[in-house]
Amino acid sequence: MSSVIDRPDHETDHQRRLLPSIGVWWPMLEAPLQREILEHPTAPLRAAVVRRILELCELDDRPMPRSGVRLDQNERAYLAGWTHATDWT
Repeated sequence: MSSVIDRPDHETDHQRRLLPSIGVWWPMLEAPLQREILEHPTAPLRAAVVRRILELCELDDRPMPRSGVRLDQNERAYLAGWTHATDWT
């Protein structure tokens, strides 16, 4: 399943590279962390969540971002489709 929204012009390539593709890490992310993200999909991700995502993708040698990491429109669209397809409760 895929939903893609055009990137806004103000988004830089650096911002896009903070997290790997959501289609890679979301299915592996533990349910409590998924619920946390789904409760507030526009909120910045906690550092522990970002660290876990990088660990799941074997990218934990990367430096942790200093500022809050947020899901972009495409990632939130992916979650909307995922919750609809899986009937998440």
